[in-house]
Order: sequence, then C-alpha cells, then structure tokens
Amino acid sequence: MAKPNTKVAIYGATGESGGLIINALLESEDVQFDVTALARQSGDKPGYQALASRGVNVVTIDLNGAVEVIAKSLESIDVVIAAVPPHVLESQIPLARAAKLAGVKRFVPSSFAMALAPGGVATVQDSREKVLAEIKSLDLPYTVIEVGWWHFGFIPKLPSGRTDYAIALPEFIVNMIPGDGNMKTCAVDNLDVGRFVANIIVDDRTLNQKVMANGDILSLNEAFKMVEELTGENPERKYWSAEQLDATIKQLQAATQDGKADYVTLVGRYWLEYYYSSFIDGDNSPEGVERLGFLWAKDLYPEFKPTTFKRFFQDILDKKRALPYSGRG
Repeated sequence: MAKPNTKVAIYGATGESGGLIINALLESEDVQFDVTALARQSGDKPGYQALASRGVNVVTIDLNGAVEVIAKSLESIDVVIAAVPPHVLESQIPLARAAKLAGVKRFVPSSFAMALAPGGVATVQDSREKVLAEIKSLDLPYTVIEVGWWHFGFIPKLPSGRTDYAIALPEFIVNMIPGDGNMKTCAVDNLDVGRFVANIIVDDRTLNQKVMANGDILSLNEAFKMVEELTGENPERKYWSAEQLDATIKQLQAATQDGKADYVTLVGRYWLEYYYSSFIDGDNSPEGVERLGFLWAKDLYPEFKPTTFKRFFQDILDKKRALPYSGRG
C-alpha cells in the first residue's frame, strides 16, 4: 500500500532547524513527503545544491516581490514551514499572504524554541506575535511548534575540558544558572525536532493549535547534578539573580538597538531574554506551557520516545555529537 503523499515547502531550509526538519521528512517511513526548499537568493549556493542532490526541489523566491508571483511557487504545496533567525522573522508575512493565495493547507511559522509569553521580556516574541496575528487575519490554517531548550544549551564547561567542543556560547553565559536553579523547563534533543514536526504537520488535531514538542522536563540544578553523576566532575555554577539578569538585559538591549551590534552581543541579549522568560517568569515550565495554551506532543504521540538530557549528555561525553550550526551552507 502506497504511503500518503504530502508536499512541504521549507523557508530557511539550509539553517539548522530547517535541515533537521528536512532530514526527518525525507527519512519518514509513514508519509511520503515531497520537499521543496524556498531560496531567497540563488539556489546555487552549496547548501541548496546538497539538498537538490537528495531529491529536494529548490525554488528561488523574492519575498519583496508581488505576492501573486510568490504564490505561483507554492501552487500544489500542502504545508509551508518557516525556520528562520530572529532578525528576519517578519519576512514570513509576505510568504503567509502568498500561501493563503495559493491555497496552502497549513502554515508553520518559525518557532522551534521555547514557549514565550506575549509582552514578556523576550523581545523576539513581539515579532512572532506579529507574524501569527497576520496568519490569523488571513484565516490561513496554522500550527505553532515549540520544542523548548535544545539540550545543547544546558551543557556546562567541565574542569577537564571534555565538553568544550560542544559549547558555542559567549563566555559570560557558560555555566550560568538564572535564579535559584530550581525552575523546571521543557527541553529537547535537536535530533528529535524534525521527527516531531513530521508527525505534527499531518495531524488534523494540531490545526490552528500551538504544540509543545519537548523531550524532557528538568531544572538547571537537575541538569548539573546529572553531569556530576556521569562525569565525577564538579562544574562551576554561576548563579545570577533576577535583578542581575534584568540589568544586563537592559544594557544589551541598549547596545543592540541600532542594529549594528556584533554577533556575540546579539546572541547574549537573546539568550538572557530567553533565560529570564524561562527561569524567572517560568514561561517554558510545564505550568507556563499550560498557561499559554499549548497541546503536548507527549499526549498526542505517546509512542514517540524522545532522547532525555541524560542520554544526550552521555553522547556528548562519547563525542558522538556535532555542534549545531556547524557545517550548514
């Protein structure tokens, strides 16, 4: 019996999240996914060439052009998924308008991160809410997918240096623990993200819903304790109060408001905003996720067995993982 066929277009296909999603779609054993990568510039760049060699259709689009022209590239597409960086989130708006015109059945806006409260400290949520409001105003079917913190974000630096290869944070953030470290939060193995998405985008129960597709729930104190048990080492713990976080966030927001900040400063700002949202306000805690109206992927797909932080960290010690965002073209 032939597998059902679903046509999916990915905006941000050569990024980390986009790549994870494409891998899962191409490897799916339950659904036949026909995948199109939407390239904003030339589809000749190495990342797109690599996708084409795997059977992905690469289509160049101009999101500054006429919506009618963009829509032609989406004809016959069932699902559009966006997976783009925070600074270009609002570029999804013309894509959503084109998707509506083309009759796309589901639009998945760029998220795949922590649950964030509207109007909270995390300024990236302002853009995400603006995009979602546009999608709703178009009466375009949608699904918001959040996954929580990637396990990579919880890897502490060890005295032995065994984890150094897997850490890519600004130095002042490494081993930071906001608040008292006891706030529980949703987290996920990045390799599970695409597999979750492959399930969610063909599930009618998730239409016009928000879904939390996490693989674990733990506090930073619990994560550090697991690290101690697995390594026999005692990683430094740098506890930051809510007041310290708030003051530093305001400094970084001021330093980045002209749009000319360096990458490390920008990452530091976003990261601390996320920290405050998750570990002080509790937006990404089980209670916060419930408050924000998410469905739980664990309830929708009880047969799905995601990778826990403990198992993931053992892979890190065994040098079985590559640093995210490395090797993407």
